[in-house]
Amino acid sequence: MGSLHGLLSFCFVLVLVLSSNHLTAKAHKKPTNQIKVEADFKIIAELAGKNSIPNADFKGLAKLALTKAISNGNVICQRVNSLLLKSSDMYTTRSLTGCSTNYKDAVGLINKSLAALDAKKYDDAKTCITDALANSTKCEDRFEELLQRNSPFTFMKAKFGLLCLTGLKHINLLVQKERLITEGCSQTLDKELCISTVGFFLENKGLGLHGLAKLAVEKALQDGTRIHNHISVLLKTTSDKCVLKKLKSCSAFYLTAIGKIKASLPALDCNRYGDASTWVGAAIGSAETCEGVFAGKSNTISPLTPMKIEFSKQVSISLVVIKKLAGN
Repeated sequence: MGSLHGLLSFCFVLVLVLSSNHLTAKAHKKPTNQIKVEADFKIIAELAGKNSIPNADFKGLAKLALTKAISNGNVICQRVNSLLLKSSDMYTTRSLTGCSTNYKDAVGLINKSLAALDAKKYDDAKTCITDALANSTKCEDRFEELLQRNSPFTFMKAKFGLLCLTGLKHINLLVQKERLITEGCSQTLDKELCISTVGFFLENKGLGLHGLAKLAVEKALQDGTRIHNHISVLLKTTSDKCVLKKLKSCSAFYLTAIGKIKASLPALDCNRYGDASTWVGAAIGSAETCEGVFAGKSNTISPLTPMKIEFSKQVSISLVVIKKLAGN
């Protein structure tokens, strides 16, 4: 019964999230939109109900395995170089020299795979890992061909290979997880908000609604503070007087937004969800006012827009969870 209640709470909040950006647009006059939101949500609810979207941090697990593979590869390189110093046989020296190159290249490829993983270039990451495995196999083949025996690194190579394959497995699971979420959100009215919110719930399923609300608000506070700090940097480095004037206004608006979000936290702790919702909702208004200041008559694009989008997204998530709490 407990798990069913948790799923129902999850589903209810997600419905609110998918429709949250449209509630202020006179949604009561657009019942078709509301019906569409609820129909679109059924895809996500079904996936969540069947546990088709796993809760694991596959990216973190992949990075852990690949980082260990790098350490293992470096240990093998050190072992190869140590044996090279002692080698007097021509074929052994040739084999060891080749292995040294192979494992240096393999380590470099795993480093590239980590960068590709962070950039969400999953195919590139997988290609790098596969090529790294091929390099470790070349070392073994060289010993077999020149000396008709296994290399001194066969067991170390097995560990290196296992770590690489573990990283590869978790990247494949990450791709599958993201595909399920993307497909589930593909027909929703706000795809990006849907994807972000599903990810947020999956990452923090065990917190309960109150814990989710507090975490969401704290993340929004971090985002708002980051923007305010960025404005402070721009104020020191910008020489355009018109831009400086707009940045000063935005600094004040985001300082107000930060204050409102901070005020929502004690309200949450005291279960004053209506007050918390009011404070958090007002924060978005301050951010939008900053965007309006930059747009003005010249319709100038704000240098803060990308960060503001993430801030607004996190505030929206906070708002719908708090509203759910207020309705309980």
